[in-house]
Amino acid sequence: MLPKTWGSRRLKGSVKSNPQKWIKNLIEPATLEAIFCDSKAQLTRGKDQSHLVEIANTVINETDALWADLESEQPNYACHKGCSWCCHQNVSVTWPELLKVLSYILKMKNAKSILSLAKRIKIHSQKVAGKSSNRRFDKKLACVFLKDNRCTIHSARPLQCRGGFSEEEQYCRDLLENRTATQSKIRNRTRIGKYLVAPKMIYNSAQLGLSQALDDENLDGNIYELTAAMKILMEHVKNKSLNEITPDDLAPALLRKSKGEYVTRNF
Repeated sequence: MLPKTWGSRRLKGSVKSNPQKWIKNLIEPATLEAIFCDSKAQLTRGKDQSHLVEIANTVINETDALWADLESEQPNYACHKGCSWCCHQNVSVTWPELLKVLSYILKMKNAKSILSLAKRIKIHSQKVAGKSSNRRFDKKLACVFLKDNRCTIHSARPLQCRGGFSEEEQYCRDLLENRTATQSKIRNRTRIGKYLVAPKMIYNSAQLGLSQALDDENLDGNIYELTAAMKILMEHVKNKSLNEITPDDLAPALLRKSKGEYVTRNF
């Protein structure tokens, strides 16, 4: 989850005044500003839902391309198809990313499948509501879009999912199966974390840049939790009221900080 503590008009000043804050939250200022400016430019051409999906596509493509340029310079990662140890946590998403996921679902599935998925999302959203990522790890609550250890929305997956890479599969497995002990060892420096920092910084920065661009245009720049938000979107699809949805409707899916961790509201 990315802390929205910097207004868009203060991006450059924040870099100069408090660089440690950016490092602590894994933010890369150049990427953030580039995505912010590109998104702002695209928003001048349209702000309806179809345009927002296009903006999400652009941001994802640009960020993927940046990571591709840097990938060969980074440590090798162990991630592979069918490896899903990390897919048991809250996923932060912006409004355009949600629309992209929804657009993918509506194109790829028939009416019966969409109805079945909506029911599954509703049930799953009740299980994860109010839970932090740590709590979801402890309960082994996987992403609702995970099936047979494979992502069913892989090509449309959010930025946060795209930035997660690990050098060691066993490390990710240990976080899921024995989170408390594994995190304790990391804090005590008896074990080294294996997540790659560079892609995390790039994708974090892209998402925050997109969010700030939306805010700057008085649009919905909130950060939501994927499962909780998709439950609400699927209900609006069923009621044929998707074009009428507002940030107030999505409020239960907002990620809020509680006792040091980000959670959604209990439904």
